[in-house]
Amino acid sequence: MPVQVVIFKLNEEEYAMPIDIIREITRLGELRTIPQAPSYVCGLINLRDEAIPIIDLHERFSFGGTKDKSDIDAEHEGHNTFALITEVHGENVGFAVDQVREVRILENIAPPPPLLTAPFIGGIANLTDRIVIQLIPEEILRSSEVESLSQLKS
Repeated sequence: MPVQVVIFKLNEEEYAMPIDIIREITRLGELRTIPQAPSYVCGLINLRDEAIPIIDLHERFSFGGTKDKSDIDAEHEGHNTFALITEVHGENVGFAVDQVREVRILENIAPPPPLLTAPFIGGIANLTDRIVIQLIPEEILRSSEVESLSQLKS
């Protein structure tokens, strides 16, 4: 079944999320750090008078070494870093991505191979020139984690 998605990059890999769950795509502005937040939380952004927690997918997916907050802030200043604002388990959450590539209809999304056991991978789209991994935001963060994030922004 065809699915319209937003395709984005993390490092050199491309990922997708269904467009119907994305409320907004925004440039990442100034991040407010949150004391005692989990390492995968970049901080909060103010989006139309709402504090939105931003999740660092690099950290969440354990890509390479851990970055400290000053490295993340420097990256945001030097690159076109975006946030995909979604609703996960009833709360608005932003996912920091390196680059938003395109909105596209993906057909023939195959289930992930058995070796990929990450619950947040919904499928693999093998395009002519590249592979795109479809993500499931509700599986990236458990409901208990989203509830904790909600308490941090209060």
